[in-house]
Amino acid sequence: MSYQFCSDINKQEFDDFVHRSSQNNLFQESSWADVKNNWIPFFTGIYEDGKLVGTGLVLMRHLFGSYQLFYLPRGPILDVHNEKQVTFYFQELKKFAKTKKAIAIRFDPYLISRSYPYEQREQKPERQLEDYIALLKKLGIQHKGYTTLMEETTQPRFNACKHMSENYFEKLNYKTRKCIRQAQEKGVEIHEGLQFSQELAQSMHYTEKRKQIALRNEEYFRHMLEVYGYRSISMIATIHFPRQITRLEQKENDLKNKLAEKGLSLKQKNNLQTELDKTQRTISSLRERFQQEGKDEVVICGLLGAYNQGVMELFYMGNHPDYLKYYASYALYNAALQHCLVLKIPYCSFGGIEGSLDDGLTIFKSNWGMEVEELIGEFNLVLNPVLYYAFDHLYPKLRQWVAKRRGQVK
Repeated sequence: MSYQFCSDINKQEFDDFVHRSSQNNLFQESSWADVKNNWIPFFTGIYEDGKLVGTGLVLMRHLFGSYQLFYLPRGPILDVHNEKQVTFYFQELKKFAKTKKAIAIRFDPYLISRSYPYEQREQKPERQLEDYIALLKKLGIQHKGYTTLMEETTQPRFNACKHMSENYFEKLNYKTRKCIRQAQEKGVEIHEGLQFSQELAQSMHYTEKRKQIALRNEEYFRHMLEVYGYRSISMIATIHFPRQITRLEQKENDLKNKLAEKGLSLKQKNNLQTELDKTQRTISSLRERFQQEGKDEVVICGLLGAYNQGVMELFYMGNHPDYLKYYASYALYNAALQHCLVLKIPYCSFGGIEGSLDDGLTIFKSNWGMEVEELIGEFNLVLNPVLYYAFDHLYPKLRQWVAKRRGQVK
């Protein structure tokens, strides 16, 4: 029995292994290397007697001079209970990184320390995989700890997800189901396709303006759609003013006709009149918005995700702040989960959340019967302590400043 390290595994073999693994995630696929085309990828792994038993997508980024950074997003994928395998992989990866003048190897594996339904967040179970963390420390690898804030790590340590079931809709709380129905009643229309990169960028810009940060541009979204192709989930939600006004005007006429019918009780008349008044107010409001927008249709929400045979990942969503009460985000999330059912994908990741579990984004995601995943965290195998210290302490601050600056300029 012997191990062999390889840094250029065939992409198909590599992806097949990732998809079969219990640690399957989109950030360790070869497609993610194609998305991150400003990094140099290495498809590393180890073979045991000719059989692939562990993998790690390494993204290498140039820092300064001839120095590089190695980063394994949500990787590597190893047998955490096999000390020899883990030790061999990191020893060989360290040797390989030194040949590329990497100052450090950073990684944040998709390994769950503990998970629990959001409703049970006050009764958290005990942490798992403490022995694996101890093994990594024995190998000279630094653990960043059980961080809680998203800004503290490259990838969020807390993740929101949903394990799918055929009757997921019936299990949603009353508020969520009501919001989905209201979105439909308010005329929210869902459009799906690879051609909506511009609209996706527009919807994300709403978030940029609200938070005064810079996210991604249309070129990035178009590139993601090209990479994932048929495996992408690209949806926008719109309001078409003339169509919705026409629908409501028909409803207004129907209510007037019903009110004119004979034999109605006083209660029936009052209910119809209340509904008519509400409909007329909505028509008036829509006409005002139509005039303000100066166009027939406006994009009010967008969602971008992708999937493989076992996992769907919802990467980005943006909301128009003036149309939040149209509940388009609920309509798009529900449409994405419907895709999970049709494609028989058992797991949907809603993405990272703050560890406080009380911010607005987390509360929105909790409406979907989400489960909280606390991952074991971020690790660093430092190869050049002096240069790494400068990078680790100065670069994040510079990146935050640039993002805020770009967001304010937009």
